[in-house]
Amino acid sequence: MQENNSKKEYLNSRRKHFLWGTFALVMFGAILYSANVVSDYAEKNDLENLDEAKDYFVEIFKKDIAIFPDGETAEDEKSDAEKEEKSINLLKVPLLLNCSVEDGKAIVKEPFEVAKNKVTNAVFELGNHGNTLYSLDFSSKENNVFCRGTMKEGEKKIFVYYCEKI
Repeated sequence: MQENNSKKEYLNSRRKHFLWGTFALVMFGAILYSANVVSDYAEKNDLENLDEAKDYFVEIFKKDIAIFPDGETAEDEKSDAEKEEKSINLLKVPLLLNCSVEDGKAIVKEPFEVAKNKVTNAVFELGNHGNTLYSLDFSSKENNVFCRGTMKEGEKKIFVYYCEKI
């Protein structure tokens, strides 16, 4: 009889642990679902304040519950997103521009336009890899656009493949 009671107590304790674990998992899922609903609502209605509130809520949740490790992944994702926003290529089609090469610099002869920004007196500082010259730095009269380009040694045209607004 006493052996039967100890088995029942053991099963009851295991059942309680299982129920509490299941409850914690369901609560975690409910919190994630509600955060997703708030995020979707903010995106559909173009509300930035709710998105900021959601981020604030998630940060508080992470600190209070402490189930997420304090790693650099969240910071890395934020900095990657900032880099993606900042470094958008303004060129829809690459440019092939006439230039002259003097003292490791390609000097573009004519002005060109990048996303409604006129660029004049463009100078590419060049590095080389075999017979391919590539831009190390860029300067222009306006200083509001940064470009990258490449060309073959001995050519008189530079292939500009990337420009971004500074």
